[in-house]
Amino acid sequence: MDPPIMISNDVALSKIISTLNETNSYDVFIELSGKIGALTIRDIIGIKDIVTTRPSLVGKIIPELTRDSVIGEAARIMSHYRMRTLPVVRNGKIEGQVSARRIVELISNHLVDKLQILASNLMTSDPIVIDSHKSVSSAKSIMKRRRIDHLPVVDNGRLVGIITSSDIMKVMLPSERIAKKSVGIDKAEDRFSIEVSGLANDDVITANVDESLQVVCERMLSAGSTYCIIKVWDEIQGIITYRDIVALLGEKMEENIPMFIVGLPDEPFDAELAKSKFTNITRFIRKIHPDIEQARCHIKLRSVQGARKRYEIDVHIISPHGNISYTNIGWDLAKLFDEMTDSLKKKVSHKHKKTHNPIGGNK
Repeated sequence: MDPPIMISNDVALSKIISTLNETNSYDVFIELSGKIGALTIRDIIGIKDIVTTRPSLVGKIIPELTRDSVIGEAARIMSHYRMRTLPVVRNGKIEGQVSARRIVELISNHLVDKLQILASNLMTSDPIVIDSHKSVSSAKSIMKRRRIDHLPVVDNGRLVGIITSSDIMKVMLPSERIAKKSVGIDKAEDRFSIEVSGLANDDVITANVDESLQVVCERMLSAGSTYCIIKVWDEIQGIITYRDIVALLGEKMEENIPMFIVGLPDEPFDAELAKSKFTNITRFIRKIHPDIEQARCHIKLRSVQGARKRYEIDVHIISPHGNISYTNIGWDLAKLFDEMTDSLKKKVSHKHKKTHNPIGGNK
């Protein structure tokens, strides 16, 4: 636990922005109708008037932790609610907070080296980017619409910087002069019209696709960064954020089965469907190979067309008998998992028969 950041629900949003800026935080806690609520940077950048809007109108009630809560529970809640901090409560009072950074430190120190995950296995492929000549206002609109906090900045397709929701939030303060090209621009509305290149940070945290997640974690923690751009040369391949890494621990689904699922859909029904089907196939394989060392499933959102979403599922079952892999892409997530189940059952059954009926052996 770290000391909590608690804000009165009657203070001005400009004061909250200053607190977030000074403490380098993403979210703060406020009291809402006798319960604990949270206010995040993503909430704030969606507000038009930071002078008159009350925090209680923007904040949302979130689940609470106790001292007896396990880290896996905290990771799962953070992943689903897109939070980076959760309150630890006792007798209705906040004792402290657990942060995504602390969980990433835990994973980096005790878990990630055992998972043998490459950056390319965990990254969100083909991330949304913004041209360096677009306005800061455009970056803000993209973040609000797509519910993201990091936008790589490109110039002729080449990575030249990154802009975050924290950068956007700082511009909203009337008295601040944040962007390199906005010195002397005193109105927030005017600052939103400057080019993204004037606000973006050109010291981008990056890793190559073939580097390990261990390297990515160490690089992010060392730089105090919440993201890492994955690339080949200057070409962006993907992005890894705290949420992706925290989800590794949050979606370890059963303690007696070393099974992880990363990239669950935001829709609760689709998320539960994916977990259920992956759990069932892993249990089936474990009946044949009880000494499974690890089962991993990575769900990637490849594209969106209206209400339709195109997914890629990438599965790896690791055991002393050899590794079994499966990859498929399609629009129907349920169908993808059904096809995966059929394919993996055939692969495992075939390997099992070969092991127990070797050529020239007794039948």
